[in-house]
Amino acid sequence: MPFALPVWNRPLQEWAIAGAVLASGLVIALIVGLVWHRFMSALGRRFGFDPDYSPLRPLRSSAQVLLILISAYYALTGLEKVSGNPRLFDTVNRGFSVLFALWSVGLVFCLFNRTLEWYAERAIQNQPAGSMAYQITLVRKVGNVFVLGIGLLCVLRVAGIDISPLLASGAIGGLAIALAAQDTFSNLFAGYFLIIDRPIRVGDFIRLESGEEGYVQEIGWRNTRILLLPNNLVVIPNSKVNQSIITNYYLPERQMSVSIWCGVSYDSDLERVETVTLEVARAIQRDVEGAVRDWEPILRWREFGDSAVRFLVILRVEEYTAQFAVQSAFIKALHCRFRQEGIIIPFPMRTVVLHAPEGVRLLSAPRATEDGHGESEPRAPVVENMAAQ
Repeated sequence: MPFALPVWNRPLQEWAIAGAVLASGLVIALIVGLVWHRFMSALGRRFGFDPDYSPLRPLRSSAQVLLILISAYYALTGLEKVSGNPRLFDTVNRGFSVLFALWSVGLVFCLFNRTLEWYAERAIQNQPAGSMAYQITLVRKVGNVFVLGIGLLCVLRVAGIDISPLLASGAIGGLAIALAAQDTFSNLFAGYFLIIDRPIRVGDFIRLESGEEGYVQEIGWRNTRILLLPNNLVVIPNSKVNQSIITNYYLPERQMSVSIWCGVSYDSDLERVETVTLEVARAIQRDVEGAVRDWEPILRWREFGDSAVRFLVILRVEEYTAQFAVQSAFIKALHCRFRQEGIIIPFPMRTVVLHAPEGVRLLSAPRATEDGHGESEPRAPVVENMAAQ
């Protein structure tokens, strides 16, 4: 009797092939993970970044999961019990379609969050940590809700569920909510515009059109908090801030100019006044804390006033609140130096001419002296009606 090779049972062969396909997918996924790690490590050393904190990091695990799903799909559909049964085959196709849709949503979700983390790590060097943490949290929450909501609708549609009623009811419900909470949504979107456009940042010193001025402490979901110089906190709705004219004293930079007006007598030597004033201003810029040391003060004569020739001195300070100390020190130093130089800062004076009507005589009122006796010089005119005499 001739020797015969054993014949494998066909179902056993199918399961062996399915297992081999699945095992091949697992091995390929492991190789892809190792190759990806080495490739990204070499790329990071060349361009100077850490691959573990790269926004592309989720692609590694996502690619491995995708390879496993593909291998599992072909392993199952290769079985005769699955491919020969149209209903079972359709169920498997639909199930894996849902899994692939979930994989896509998870990939977008992970890439979105990892990109935000990567951006925050790079941008936190240029902004206060509290401001950046809040902005990232706000964008992440809204973005996650949007991604998961759209992803859920896509998964339901792939699963064969009609989402038209959900869309219709969601539209009606969204309209009702928008009408009921329009002020809240107005403040919410205004907060987004403030974060995206960035006319103000946390830590900036600002002044609003309504007169409030202080340091921005927080840009919240509904309100912006401003700490005033007297250490009081003002809470303003974001919509009001967004519609207001804002003066930001920290943009484009914190340094700012300070203008100080002064006037001297018409009898003064203007060249000497200018020399003395600039000497005092240079000393203030050099010695007073908060002044910009390398700034050259500027003096400009501006106008002939009622009682003085007026001029403007421009100094430079590091930030808004430093101007008060610099102004105070400059005024004191300039006043002292003018007294030493004999330069007069005149009082406001006005000449008044009185014309007496016909029949009225102006009499001189005596001015009292230190010993109580009167003087012949008139101090104030007294009106006497001659007709009454």
